[in-house]
Amino acid sequence: MFWTLVLGLILAFLLWEALRKQDPGKFRPGRFFYTKKWLFRLLLWFNMKSQGSKVMQRDRKTRGYGSSFWDPTLLEMCQPLEDDPYAIDTTYFNGFAKDGTSIALRIARKPEREAEVWVLLDLPGVGFLQHLLHPDTRVVNTGMGYRAAGCRFTVIEPMRSWRVTYNGLLRLGLHCEPESPKPKNLLNVKLSFKWECVCDPFNFDVDLCHDLLAEAVAKETWNKEFWDKLRGKHQTHYEQCGELSGTIEVEGHKPQRVFLKSFRDHTFGVRNWEMFERYAVHYIWIEEVGIMAMVASLWMPGYITRLKSGYLMYANGVTYPVTAVNFDLEGVTRERNPPEKYSFTFEAADIVYHVDVIAVVTPEVYHYTTRTSRVLERFSTYTVNGKPARGLTEYHYRNPEGPPMSTTPEQSVPLLREPALSDLSAGQGRAHSLSFTDKACKSSFVVGGKGAQLALLTAIQREVNAEVPKGFCLTLDSFEMQLLENTEIVQSIERIVESIRLKNIDNLQELCSDAVRLLATCKVCEPIESELTSQLESVFGAKSEAIRLAVRSSAAGEDGGESSSAGQMETCLGVKGLEGILKAIMKCWASAYTFQAVEYRRQHGQPVRTSVGVVVQEMVAAESAGVIFTNDPVSGNPNRIVLDACFGLGEAVVSGKTTPDTFIIQHYPDNTLNILERRIGNKNLKVYLLGSGGTLEVESDNAGESCLSDGQIIQLASTAIQIEKYFGSARDIEWAIVGDKVYLLQARPVTTCDQDTDEDLIHEFDTPVMTDRERITIGNIGEMMPGCVTPLTSSIFGRAVDRACSVVGSDFGGSQTMTNASKLTISNCGRLFINLTYTAHIYSNSVIYKKEALEMNLVGTTLEDHTLEIIESQGRVCGSFMKKLMNAVNFFSVSSHKIKIANGWLDKLKGYQVGERCKRSAELYKAITEQLPDYYEVWETTIHKSGRSGSFGGIVMGIVSGGKDEWSMDNYSDVALLLSQCDNVYSAEVPMAMKEIASCIVDCKLVKEFLEISESECVDLLTSPDSPAPLREKYTTFLQRHGHRCVREAELMEKSWREEPEKFIRVIKVILKSNAYLDIRTEGPSIEEAVNRLKSPVSWFGCFLLKKWIVKKARDAVGNREFGKSIAVELSDRFKQAYWRLADMLFMEGLLPDRELMFFLRHIEIGQLIETCSARLVTKAVRRRRILPVQNEMNFPRICVGRPTPIQVQEEEERKPTFTLKGMPVSQGSVQGRARVVKSLHDADQIEKGDVLIVSYTDVGWSPYFPLIAGLATELGGLVSHGAVVAREYGLPCVVNVPDATHAFHSGDYVHLDGTNGAIHRLEQLNH
Repeated sequence: MFWTLVLGLILAFLLWEALRKQDPGKFRPGRFFYTKKWLFRLLLWFNMKSQGSKVMQRDRKTRGYGSSFWDPTLLEMCQPLEDDPYAIDTTYFNGFAKDGTSIALRIARKPEREAEVWVLLDLPGVGFLQHLLHPDTRVVNTGMGYRAAGCRFTVIEPMRSWRVTYNGLLRLGLHCEPESPKPKNLLNVKLSFKWECVCDPFNFDVDLCHDLLAEAVAKETWNKEFWDKLRGKHQTHYEQCGELSGTIEVEGHKPQRVFLKSFRDHTFGVRNWEMFERYAVHYIWIEEVGIMAMVASLWMPGYITRLKSGYLMYANGVTYPVTAVNFDLEGVTRERNPPEKYSFTFEAADIVYHVDVIAVVTPEVYHYTTRTSRVLERFSTYTVNGKPARGLTEYHYRNPEGPPMSTTPEQSVPLLREPALSDLSAGQGRAHSLSFTDKACKSSFVVGGKGAQLALLTAIQREVNAEVPKGFCLTLDSFEMQLLENTEIVQSIERIVESIRLKNIDNLQELCSDAVRLLATCKVCEPIESELTSQLESVFGAKSEAIRLAVRSSAAGEDGGESSSAGQMETCLGVKGLEGILKAIMKCWASAYTFQAVEYRRQHGQPVRTSVGVVVQEMVAAESAGVIFTNDPVSGNPNRIVLDACFGLGEAVVSGKTTPDTFIIQHYPDNTLNILERRIGNKNLKVYLLGSGGTLEVESDNAGESCLSDGQIIQLASTAIQIEKYFGSARDIEWAIVGDKVYLLQARPVTTCDQDTDEDLIHEFDTPVMTDRERITIGNIGEMMPGCVTPLTSSIFGRAVDRACSVVGSDFGGSQTMTNASKLTISNCGRLFINLTYTAHIYSNSVIYKKEALEMNLVGTTLEDHTLEIIESQGRVCGSFMKKLMNAVNFFSVSSHKIKIANGWLDKLKGYQVGERCKRSAELYKAITEQLPDYYEVWETTIHKSGRSGSFGGIVMGIVSGGKDEWSMDNYSDVALLLSQCDNVYSAEVPMAMKEIASCIVDCKLVKEFLEISESECVDLLTSPDSPAPLREKYTTFLQRHGHRCVREAELMEKSWREEPEKFIRVIKVILKSNAYLDIRTEGPSIEEAVNRLKSPVSWFGCFLLKKWIVKKARDAVGNREFGKSIAVELSDRFKQAYWRLADMLFMEGLLPDRELMFFLRHIEIGQLIETCSARLVTKAVRRRRILPVQNEMNFPRICVGRPTPIQVQEEEERKPTFTLKGMPVSQGSVQGRARVVKSLHDADQIEKGDVLIVSYTDVGWSPYFPLIAGLATELGGLVSHGAVVAREYGLPCVVNVPDATHAFHSGDYVHLDGTNGAIHRLEQLNH
């Protein structure tokens, strides 16, 4: 009966569909529209279900509406282009700032080394700037990756961050006439940005509104042709919101540091622009509330006639699909240019947005040589529901009338590449000598870098109208054969490697000298000499003995894209005869092991044990010679060619023995050249070839003349441009001229382009902030992780805390967790912050949430100007009381489960190790990566415990304050009293355990000896079998229970007390000197006593709840919080140990010059280093380490409004004799005494018994000093911060959240610390 009824309803629906009246109009639904719509929705649902888990999707074939592949590395890489003339792989960035700065950059990779490029910039105070190509966009002879026409996009970390740069000429003014002559108002512009995401990607294959897509598909005529188009012309398309931050440098103007809210688009597949009749895409950023939205309307006849789509992202990073668009595409785009003003509406997240659009500037660009596709990239301002906004509107017009480009389009040349080793025959790959014309000679793995570059140049010499002098290479295998024949050389090299491994650098120079001497004196073995003789005759003929040759080293890794090794290796010029060649070869081999060459490789993370090829090449008696850079080697400008030249051989230039002539040539996109600048050098030295062999240096007799004519300059520049086109990247080319003939002597990559500045590195890991209203605090996290963190710690611990807090917030009923964007933990200048506004928002969906309680826990005070309107604008807020109540119940339920998981880790940790069996760096790195989920899980459970503790603290405050929003000092003091005796406070055990060790040392009568010897000798004493058993037992027990702790214990580079026990030995010495081991810890009041002593008026029912339930739960939660943190730190210490083992392996394998450098690489970069041996990464790590002290000198306000900005150092004002600073009372009591201001734990040995300690923060590293002090004041902290908890356990008066205390007070001041009323007074010294 049921199924009969269902079937009847379906038939009735179909009959209605067949008979209903058709709506007239181009974009109206047709017959069976609703049936087709629901069928397509069912198809989408089936596709999404059948694709399975996102995590498992790694196949590029898994693409289409309703399905996609999800591997971020695969998605973000340069995609293999499909076998279609319209195949593309496009990456696009735009960006907008409040001051009107706007930008749009795009690179679309296409087959045959072609690309489409957009560069559009509107800069206040300068004007509108665009690429010289525009309005055309076609570029040929592109390089590898997203790189074309001065623009370059590089993935830093998939779905998280990119490097976006442009360097070159831009044209000033809105110039859109296709046939206009070349303008003169050209400016050199350099853009250097880092793009960082603020949300997860929105994938149009699966995330767009299914209803809108189904509606668009249902309007089409369904036939085989339609479905073939839908499947065959598919584009994978995803977008992500983020921020472009960096520097804009415009010629004639001051550099500007900018922060641009940005949309990023990655599209790949097949795109024929002519498929689009029209489209309009609106990118909108609502400045005040941080909302970003993309709204699109597309008209594609014969494919999908009318498609509406888009998404909206709130400031909290949660993205919602646009569900309705009311936009008249046909009306707005009817004319050739859209109207300057118009309006439309769209709906997302159940809110309708009314948008008013106003044009600012409207550049246009064309695609294809026929110009049949026209795009207007209009920078716009918006008003959205009454709020000001900025952004961009992109319109596309099918443009069949063109007109086509008037000039003949340039065609790409084949990209010049080294052959893969797999493409070489066994004989070619293992030969001992190869001519430049041999295929295998093009491989740097066979002949070294310099030889391979010459062989590649030889392959194109005719095409570039130049000549490469004949020659050949002795391969890397020939060097290895020489070693096999001379074991003493092998042993000398092994001694060098072993010396570096053992860090015996003092005798490295002597060991290198021994190796050089042996390599330079051991005769070339007979097989190599025989093959050399044969190759000389083959290449140079019977006159080989008379030809003057250049013999150069060609080491593995030399002249590569990562590092040049310039000037490190030997070059012998004017060599004649077999005997001279043999000696020169031995010199070249030996030069690889000179001290400077070995140090260069060591410092750049390159293998010290290296093989060396040798280039043997005919020399030309150059009239002029030198080097030419196709990019400016200093600025990296690709439109400026730099040419250095001198008379005679180029050795005078490359050796730096003379000042050459320098010529700057402007290179335009159409390949026209213009000599911008001539600087005639003194050229006081010339180098000539001698007929008898060798070279001669003579004084120049025509130094004041230019050594090149204008024609020769242009000829050389043209040749250099052609060479660059074949290689696909900037080149540093050595050349020589004889008559009208240009000879090419070398062409290596320019390795100095696109360098990060120090300012870039300082801000390298900065996290975007969505609005200028968000409150960012250094509180709370500044206690756990004070100062700057290393890049490795930022990439592991910073993300673990961000992820954990996000998950806990989600359990609290907040927004969804982010996979890629850091929203809660903010990084700026290497320091970690908490986004208080975001935190308040994700916790606001629970009935137990109270803004004041959260602020008190995190920053130790309430913020009146941090309004609910600011917090709620972060995203959608749950308004239902019942929903909030259920969220609270769910949180405590989930929290109980997470706490069980945390407690379970106590047993797991007993045998837990990270990659303990791994022998190589690659294995250990993989093991660490696979076990990182454990690290994240433990920190998540720890944050759950912290959240539970904060919740109970908030409940206690709510009862004590009578539910009021404003809290008095009595309220703070009473809560501190109630929490003054917590059980099982793990961190409070640390000073007690140290006092017990000190007391045992006294009992064993070892005080005098202990204080006189060094810390390392003290460790030997405590671990010696001869030391007293009770002392040895207490020391061992301490390390077993607390050895994983230390100052800044979450910093992965900071070794724990277990790894470096000398750290806490220093504290024990202080305890012994001050007799602090005699102090007796005072017990705090019981719950009933504490409740009876309350100053705040609490109702009898409130007192009942406090006595019978709440206070005990709150005290237990504090203990659990401290215990949970200890477990997390214990697991962190296992990962620290693993990372230090990994650092040892990287050092021993020669990938790093010293172990500590590893911590200045992010986790993902360590993997890249292991895989690629990148010298660039090693250099970056060295620079980051150099920058860290600069970052540590920066000070930030405790609470920042908007993006954190360092405090400018001001001259210290004269202090008043007496003054008072207020803070939060967290432990009752009052004390007068001498102030001890300590700004670093390294200076903590200055603390004396009875001092009132004034510090910025405390963590467990400070715990051992609590028995010495009489009171504590901190600049950071809250009710349950480390210092507050331990101070209450020791009965010490404590005030936290005292702003600027370490600057206002000086050591030696006489102070009164009032822990009951929350104040610290500077008193007159006479009162002492």
